[in-house]
Amino acid sequence: MIFGTHRFYRKFKIRKKRGGFREISAPLPSLLSVQQWINENILSKVKISICATGFRPRKSILTNAKIHCNRRTILKVDLSDFFPSIDIRRVIGVFRELGYPANVAVAMARLCCENGKLPQGSAASPALANIICRGLDLRLYQLSKKNKLRYTRYADDIALSGDKIAPGIRKLIFEIISDEGFKINNEKIRFLDEDDSKIITGLDISSGTPRVTRSYRRDLKRDIYFVWSSGLANHLSRRRIFEPNYLEVLSGRLRFWEFIEPQSTQMLQCKSRLSETFKLHGEYQSRQQRSA
Repeated sequence: MIFGTHRFYRKFKIRKKRGGFREISAPLPSLLSVQQWINENILSKVKISICATGFRPRKSILTNAKIHCNRRTILKVDLSDFFPSIDIRRVIGVFRELGYPANVAVAMARLCCENGKLPQGSAASPALANIICRGLDLRLYQLSKKNKLRYTRYADDIALSGDKIAPGIRKLIFEIISDEGFKINNEKIRFLDEDDSKIITGLDISSGTPRVTRSYRRDLKRDIYFVWSSGLANHLSRRRIFEPNYLEVLSGRLRFWEFIEPQSTQMLQCKSRLSETFKLHGEYQSRQQRSA
C-alpha cells in the first residue's frame, strides 16, 4: 500500500449544487481500515483550534452557524480545492511534529495521500486538514479578536462576522490565507451587510436563529404533502421520480430539518403526515405480498 497507494482508490464524481463536478477518491476497504486506524489512534488525539467546527465530535453546521447569529456584517470565504491543495510534504510534517522518525512519517503520509496530495474521500483527510490549518485558524482568530469579530472555519468554508469588517481587514484576511498556502475561490467570496439574507454553511440565520432555507422548507413541505394527499405512486408518476427508496429520502430530509428546528410546527406537521404515509405504504405492501 505504501508504494502503490493509487491502486487502492476508486474514483467517481458528484455534481456540485452550483454546477460542475467534485472528484471523490474513495479508498478500497483494505486501505480504508488503515486510514481509520491512523485517524482513531493518532490524529484524533491531536488538539486543534476551537474555531474549526467541521469533522469534530459534537460540532456541526448548526454550531457553526449559531456563532454568527445577530451580527451586522458577515464575510464568507471559500478555500479552493481544499483537500488536494494540501501536499504530502505538509502531511509528513504533521507526523514528524508528532515525534515519528522520518521513514515512519513518510510511510504514514503516503498511506493518507494519493499522488502526493490529500484526497477528498480518505478517512484521514478531514483530521489532517484540521491539524494543518491550525496556523491559519490561530492567525485569523487573533486578527478577529483584535477587531472584535467572530471567526469560524467549517472545512473549506471560512466566516467572519461583526459590526463592521473594514476593507483593510478583508485584505489582511486574504493575505493570511495566501501566506498559509491556501487559495481563495474568488467566485464564492460573499460580503453580507445588515440588509442581506445571511446563509452560513447552508443555514439561514437572517432571523437571528438558524433555520433551514426557505427553498428547502418549501420543497420538502410540497413533496410530503403530495405523497400524503395523493399517494406515493401518483406523486412519483406525476413528478417522474425514479427513486426506489423515495420515502426514506424524504425521511432523511425531514430528520435534517428536525435537527435544525426541533420545535417547528411546520416540521412537526410534515413529520405526522410522513408517518401516516409510511404506515399506509407498509399496509399496501403487506396486501401485495399476501395476494402474490
